[in-house]
Amino acid sequence: MFSATSTTVVTKWCRRNLKRLVTITVGHRNAATDLVEQELLFVGAERGKLVALRNIIQKGILPPVLVFVQSKERAQELFNELIYDGINVDVIHADRTQTQRDNVVRCFREGKIWVLICTELMARGIDFKG
Repeated sequence: MFSATSTTVVTKWCRRNLKRLVTITVGHRNAATDLVEQELLFVGAERGKLVALRNIIQKGILPPVLVFVQSKERAQELFNELIYDGINVDVIHADRTQTQRDNVVRCFREGKIWVLICTELMARGIDFKG
C-alpha cells in the first residue's frame, strides 16, 4: 500500500493486517515547510470562528490563505459570509464538479483567489508550490 497521506484508522489497520510493514516518512512528520506561516487561534465556540477569521483578514493577512472546515455545508456558509464581506474567496468540496475544482485550484495558484475554503478533499495531497 502506498499513500501520500494516511489517517490513524488506516495506519492501525495496516499494522494489524500487513506483514513486514515499512513506513517511510519524508521530511518531518506533520510539519509544514518553512515558507508556510501557521497560526492557531482558540475561539471557544463555532460562532467565534467567523469573527476570528474576519479579524485576521482585517489585520491584513497576505494571500494565499487556505481555510479547512469539516463539512461542505460549513464551507458553503463560510464562503457566503466572506463573499458578502467583499473578500476574494472561493470554495472547493465534493459537490463541485472536477472541472470546477480544477478551475478553482488553477485560479488559487495564479493568485486570482486569495482565500480558499476547503473540506478534507484538499487535505488529500494537492501541492501548492512556493
